[in-house]
Order: sequence, then C-alpha cells, then structure tokens
Amino acid sequence: MKTLLLLFVFLTVPVVATAALPLKPLLSCAMVDGSKVVLLGKSHGLNGQSLYVQHKGKTASAFQDMPGVRFVGEIVLAKCIDNVMIFALNYGPPYLKGAAIRINPLTQVQERLYFAEKALARWLYTSEVEMLVIIPNIGFESDKKYIIYSYAAEGKGKGKGKAQQRTADVLPAAKSYKVSSIAASQGR
Repeated sequence: MKTLLLLFVFLTVPVVATAALPLKPLLSCAMVDGSKVVLLGKSHGLNGQSLYVQHKGKTASAFQDMPGVRFVGEIVLAKCIDNVMIFALNYGPPYLKGAAIRINPLTQVQERLYFAEKALARWLYTSEVEMLVIIPNIGFESDKKYIIYSYAAEGKGKGKGKAQQRTADVLPAAKSYKVSSIAASQGR
C-alpha cells in the first residue's frame, strides 16, 4: 500500500522546465550605417515579455536607463521609422515604458532615448543632431498638451549626447526635422 501511494504522489507532481527560454526576434530595423538593430523578446507566460536589443552581435536589456529593473509586459508599439527603432511596453498601469534607438547619421554612434508616460508616442522628429519623441499629455503630468523627450548629440564623433524632457502646448517647428507620425494602430 505504501508503494502505491508514493507512486501516485510522484506522478502528480508537475514537471517544471529549467532550461532558459530563448530570445525571439520581434523586429529588425536597418540603421543609417547599414547595420541592423533587432528587438528580441523573452516570454514570461501570461505576464508578457521582457525586451532585449541586439546590435552588432551584442545583446542587452532594452532599457539600459534602469539596469536593476526587469520590465515585463505586453508590447504595445514596435516599429521601424526613418532608420529609428521605436518600441513601448505596457508593464502595468499607469505607465508605458519605451525607447527610440538610432545610429546618429553624423557621429555614427548609437543613441537611445527612453520614455515612460501614460500615452503612446505619436510623433518622431529626427535631424542629424537631434531626435525627439512627442507624446500627448493625457495623464495630466503638467498643464501643457505635449511631453517632449529629446536626445541631442554633442560633439562630432565623441559619442556623447544629452537626453532631456520638457512640456509644451504646441508641437516643435518642423523646419529643421524630418517629422514622422507614429500610426494610430501602434502595432508591429
């Protein structure tokens, strides 16, 4: 009787896979220097995915601005627009965490612009020296209509840049930028 009982318990214990789940390619974007940036996802079952970026054979967490935090959630934006990869992850209310990645056409250095807001990015402005991601202010973060994230290159070829956030009631003037609308569908 004891043997039968032990056999029954052994057979009902769920088997848990211990092998690491592979990273799955989600999106590949051509950069201005001819290289490719690949967005990779790692499944976490019903919780969603964590995101990674691969460039020139190196793979790292998609959100290098917060290295101690692992963001897991649903991908709500993943697009290639004018040699820029832009993506966002809904990791739980109320904010969406995202990034825009490009190779600067002047300095040939990778630039990353990180953002976290309640709404998705709507416009991407690019020039040789600056990249802007503009998000409607639906979360009443300020009394202004738009939240503008910018990354400006500093110094030719030095690979340094400066990221900033500001708010405004009007969109920036388009004359110095290539302006791209991020489609309302927002999907991949």
